[in-house]
Amino acid sequence: MEPSVVSRNSELRAAVADTLKALEGLVAAASKLDWSPSDGFLPLVRSAIIKRQYECLSVAVDLVDKSHGFAAVPLLRPACEEFLWSKYLSSLKSADAETLLVIMASREMRDSLRAQDDYAGRSVSESLGLTKYIKSNEATAKSLNARTKALGAKLKWEKRTVENAQLPSMAFVAKTVGETPLYRYLYHASSRFVHFSPTELLRRTWGRTGSVTVSSTHFSNYWDAFVMYWGVYLMASTFPQVTPDGSGDEEFGMDGELLLEAARRISAHGAIPIITAEELAWETDAQ
Repeated sequence: MEPSVVSRNSELRAAVADTLKALEGLVAAASKLDWSPSDGFLPLVRSAIIKRQYECLSVAVDLVDKSHGFAAVPLLRPACEEFLWSKYLSSLKSADAETLLVIMASREMRDSLRAQDDYAGRSVSESLGLTKYIKSNEATAKSLNARTKALGAKLKWEKRTVENAQLPSMAFVAKTVGETPLYRYLYHASSRFVHFSPTELLRRTWGRTGSVTVSSTHFSNYWDAFVMYWGVYLMASTFPQVTPDGSGDEEFGMDGELLLEAARRISAHGAIPIITAEELAWETDAQ
């Protein structure tokens, strides 16, 4: 890319680094909780989201420093889901949000046990000490489905979702919280990094007839900027959903002034598109 683009990336990287520094106090506070079972899982999940998103963005910056931003872009997928789910959970009554989390965790555990057992066999499951958990999950499967249906009906999930005792789709969650445009934009963009994508692979091929090189450096500046900008955007969107109401800068030791200044610089940089004119021109020439 042009030198000016590289320079702008350096400015963006500095602003992202300042954002991380400004949030150190918040992350430290979220890393140690005074918790008891009666508090439920919701505060644990919220704190874990803060920690994971902060650490993933820190890793993204490290990868950008090595011109490996492409390896960090897949981290945007769970960050996008965490934002949408956090906003959805915040829209529910605390009891319903807690019930939903317990159901989700139970279903994930059941699916993981089933996948492990189906792949490796019951003898391996026994050697791993998983047999009693497999049997327990099999015995409570009907009850879990009934709880899922009841909650789905109460929360007005789509009819087919409720009838099949399924969890709501990301599309439904995004629509419910008014984030369909963001979902369609970033979910599509991140899908190209977590699934087989000829288009994404072809970004690594560049040249003309008779001479084509294959390298991730061709789009490194684009990927670096994309993961930094949208990583900060998602974190900034998610944190207000998972931090306690009324919490302020002083309570968590955040540097509010540094955070606002970094946000101004990131905003001035501008959003990064999911497709560029250069790659479209290359694709057209290649056809």
